[in-house]
Amino acid sequence: MDFLIQKERTGSPERFARKMELSRSTFFEYISYLRNELMLQINYDEYRETYYYEGNSFVDVFGKMRCEGCKDRLRCEAIA
Repeated sequence: MDFLIQKERTGSPERFARKMELSRSTFFEYISYLRNELMLQINYDEYRETYYYEGNSFVDVFGKMRCEGCKDRLRCEAIA
């Protein structure tokens, strides 16, 4: 999902949901979670028919979640 949003190659919401093998309602739940819980600015361009990030991407946000001692992303026991 993140890769397609970064590349701005998602297609319409319906096509994006099919690409992700999700129902339309589950797809919108995922988008809502990314926007509201992870605070990602995900917009939709109707003309280009694609979602895109405005600001930080998923990788930008989670790349910051790592142990400062070992720099290991998401696997270090110190951040668990």
